[in-house]
Amino acid sequence: MANSELDGKILNIVNTWYHGLNEINDPDKDFVKYDVSKNKFKKKYAARTGEFLKITQKLETLMFSKIRQGLSENYEFSEELLDEYLNWCFDNYDFFTKTYQSFTLNNIAVFSGQWKKDMFKFEFKTKTSFDDLKKINVSDNAIYNFEKFGLPFAATKLAKEKNAEKDNLGRVIEAKLQELTNTKDGLNSLKNIMRKTVENGPYEKDFMFYDYKTSLRKFFLYFTNEPWCEI
Repeated sequence: MANSELDGKILNIVNTWYHGLNEINDPDKDFVKYDVSKNKFKKKYAARTGEFLKITQKLETLMFSKIRQGLSENYEFSEELLDEYLNWCFDNYDFFTKTYQSFTLNNIAVFSGQWKKDMFKFEFKTKTSFDDLKKINVSDNAIYNFEKFGLPFAATKLAKEKNAEKDNLGRVIEAKLQELTNTKDGLNSLKNIMRKTVENGPYEKDFMFYDYKTSLRKFFLYFTNEPWCEI
């Protein structure tokens, strides 16, 4: 193999490893920090993937420093916060493999600045039913209830509360969902809404957005990399 071709492949590998990482001033100052978290990560990584984490000490330090920088964008940093984030990453392993096609410390570092403690805050594996909304006044906090119960149940309950015509209310709700796409926090709420809508399906035709795969398709397109997305 020609040297130029080999050099190109090596450069490509290096660029992949460092994707999204910025050089950090004096990284050696953090070499002894976060040892407990680093060891926890290595053990969890081995248990989850069946492989040992192969990484140089300097690159590991760069990535943990990047994670610290990312988490500090939204929270006061501490090693407890670091552990909470790393635990969340393992709990949402499928999110990383779907979004980044792999579960690596690099991807965890890249995502750290976008992470919020309440991401996927509801228990999506447990279905809710329309009866669960009997004592809920959806209009008190419509977005929260859309996230918690999904659109078909919560929107239908809202229509009953307001004695609203379903088609008109549906257009208002879709306009609000479109507004959510304008910010990161809004997209996080929209993601929760779409995911819970999927988890509670299928729906009878009496419910608003019962045909969510079609009627809400444009919103699902924001989350095609999510493991739960059916579009």
